[in-house]
Amino acid sequence: MTIRVLHDLADFQNGRAFRPDETRAPTGLPVIKIAEMNKGIGELTGVFSGAAAQRHRIEPGDLLFAWSGTIVVMRWVGPPAVLNQHIFKVEARPDVDQRYLQYLLESLIPTFDLIVLDQKTTMGHVKVSDLKRIQVDVPPRQEQQVIGATLAAIDDKIESNRRLITLVPNLVRAYVDGALADAGRETAVSSLARFVNGGANTNGASGTGRMVLRIAELNSGPGGSTVYSNIQVPDDQTACPGDILMSWSGSLGVYRWFRDEAVINQHIFKVIPNGYPAWLVFDRLEAAMPVFQGIAKDKATTMGHIQRGHLESTTVPVPEARRITELRPALDALWARLLVADREVVRLEALRDALLPELLSGRIRVPEAQEAVA
Repeated sequence: MTIRVLHDLADFQNGRAFRPDETRAPTGLPVIKIAEMNKGIGELTGVFSGAAAQRHRIEPGDLLFAWSGTIVVMRWVGPPAVLNQHIFKVEARPDVDQRYLQYLLESLIPTFDLIVLDQKTTMGHVKVSDLKRIQVDVPPRQEQQVIGATLAAIDDKIESNRRLITLVPNLVRAYVDGALADAGRETAVSSLARFVNGGANTNGASGTGRMVLRIAELNSGPGGSTVYSNIQVPDDQTACPGDILMSWSGSLGVYRWFRDEAVINQHIFKVIPNGYPAWLVFDRLEAAMPVFQGIAKDKATTMGHIQRGHLESTTVPVPEARRITELRPALDALWARLLVADREVVRLEALRDALLPELLSGRIRVPEAQEAVA
């Protein structure tokens, strides 16, 4: 290991300050801000059609480092684009492996977060001067390459599963739409499943036991504010891997629960299919969600949530029973594989996060890490 200054390991090239009128072109290159790093390119993403300097252009695989406000380090997986200010494009120096550099920067995110939080009177950000004072232990380049390749193998498995996780619901929708084109019938959402509300299960939480599942955990997974409890609840207030859940107040949505068994809090329905396959119930709830979200937004008549009467009055088309039976062999198998992929992502992310500091510090060597991955 050699002690190096972080700034000397790479070129940190800042993005460009695009004016609002430059990002409204009908065609061109998407403008990547921190929002796009976190959520991908969307309807609100700006488009630039002018000439951009090479240092402001990014390609798939480029390493990005958002240094203002929310710290994000990622390898860009989107299309060719241009980079907005407050984000560095990071290119390793010849004696530094690019993938190793990515993981080194990720390991330093807690340090960067502290720098941001320490700036109480200004918009917190990481300055070039901070990069010049941070020192890190760096192994020889050959060892860097092996460490980077080992961690990248885990990331590649994660990304492969995520592609499957995105693909399967789209396939289900395509098959269901095809079946509906043949024949279908309208049915009330309430007839698809039993909708069982969770309880006020954060009361008296012990801090140990099962996670108490709130809307925050549905959207982002467990975090620092997650509540744990030893409370005993009925099965229909327990979320098990593979269950369908629906939040009905505030942020409405339908979810596939894939983490370990949890206790369902109030404002979340456990959705128990009434004879329909889970993939069809999930898909039809997603189809109805824009209606429910519109109802919840009309706070002149509601309190920002839907009521059971809305489940009865809202209808969705479902395929004929014969067509559902024909689709089940293929879609049942895909739905089961989806759960495997979801749970494997959780396991692999935990493994990667555990290995990252150990490999970078030299506390464990690559052969030991490869045994853990296998």
